[in-house]
Amino acid sequence: MNDNVIIVPNRFKDQYEFEYVIDLQDRILGDVRDLNLSRLSFIEPYSMLSLLLMGRNYLRKSGNKLKLSGIPINIHQYLHRMDFFKTGVFEVTERLNEKMLLKRSSFSNRVIEITEIPNKERESVKVISSIVGVFRKRAAHILKYWLTDRIIDYFVTVISEICQNIYEHSLDSGYLAMQTYSIGKENIVRLSIGDSGIGIQKSFENFDITYDSPAHLMELALTTPISSKREFGYGLCQVNAIVEKLKGSIFLRSGNASVSTLYHRKGAGASVIFQKNELSHFDGTQISISLMG
Repeated sequence: MNDNVIIVPNRFKDQYEFEYVIDLQDRILGDVRDLNLSRLSFIEPYSMLSLLLMGRNYLRKSGNKLKLSGIPINIHQYLHRMDFFKTGVFEVTERLNEKMLLKRSSFSNRVIEITEIPNKERESVKVISSIVGVFRKRAAHILKYWLTDRIIDYFVTVISEICQNIYEHSLDSGYLAMQTYSIGKENIVRLSIGDSGIGIQKSFENFDITYDSPAHLMELALTTPISSKREFGYGLCQVNAIVEKLKGSIFLRSGNASVSTLYHRKGAGASVIFQKNELSHFDGTQISISLMG
């Protein structure tokens, strides 16, 4: 067995399963040179962006690109189509023949490819404006199963607010991706945004907030109109209020903690909030917003 190779578990179905991969990060950032993805059967936007951040952390730490090997054809096609390899973070040991790559077909209408969000305000504002423009053009397809008169504007607000948080809070650049897909009879639209910056707890360290744990602080950020930059800004609280109206869910992870708000459970006004502390540390802040139907 080669200690420099990790065979990555098939845990890319959702943000909760991806914790098994984050648990491997200390090994990955240590002596590992190669991630073998041969066991993967599926990968969704949050897992894809988190893997990308992990690779970028490796590059920053070691100065070398982490190798990806054994990528199944369907996973390779999807990652290529979502511009995963364009980021230049990984070294890919096997390349697909151009004839096997997914073309820019009607599938394009259901995704927003991986887009880097700069940590500079002026550049970031331009990128966010471009993302919003692409989203508005594709919204009828991305939100096909949820389309209402106001939902497009709601998502524009969510995209703008979370991306703005990257240059206001993280001190790092980040990534965004969005996709509609189906698992069995369930349709899912998932917006994922992540960075490897200073994290939520540090961004609020000079702010007068009382909290019991990192996850509790994250819950307060979602449920209370506070902001570490804008005195009267609503930040994540505004995003959470929109997701509640849409009966969706939010998964927010930062450092070694996470919080989940689930509004799609049956029952009028039903909501569930889960806090988790003492997770494996993962730099920055990652958020996944989902609608299911």
